[in-house]
Amino acid sequence: MNEKVIYPSSSVEGYERDIVNSTHAGFGVRLVAYLVDGIVIGSLKGIILNPLAKLSDWDLSAYYLAPIFSIANITTALIYFLYFIMMTWFFRATLGKMLMGLKVVSTSGRHLTFLQVFTREWPGRYISGFLGNLLYLVVLFNPAKQGIHDMLSDTVVIHERQERLRDRLTAPVMKQNSSF
Repeated sequence: MNEKVIYPSSSVEGYERDIVNSTHAGFGVRLVAYLVDGIVIGSLKGIILNPLAKLSDWDLSAYYLAPIFSIANITTALIYFLYFIMMTWFFRATLGKMLMGLKVVSTSGRHLTFLQVFTREWPGRYISGFLGNLLYLVVLFNPAKQGIHDMLSDTVVIHERQERLRDRLTAPVMKQNSSF
């Protein structure tokens, strides 16, 4: 009997792992999704912030303690982070990801928890945004195509059309790992 163990108890190995990793979205498609999200956030900022400032007679350049803490910067950051948190929590994808056919999933195969989403979209994006967003380039060099924000939250961005393939390849591993 020369049977091959396809799904060892520890993780998917060999070519199965390569197939699973091929379902992960690469840097280019994620960059396009992020640029679309930037346009959406800029539009939301214009739709929400500017009329609200005119109605409330706010000086958007007024700041507290330092110019970085201006009303405009604080509200823009809130719009930015809330957009990513709420869209990922409710839809597992932002509008940019939806347009590109991507979604965020947990590496464990379970449903995303709010803690995972929050960690990915607030501190994870904040850290990845350091140095002019250069830390997003980690996706290029990581074999699993994960950014720092993905690694912090145990998530991965996948091509939605390949989700069933990924689920079928990883399902036996998850069942074995969840029994411990």
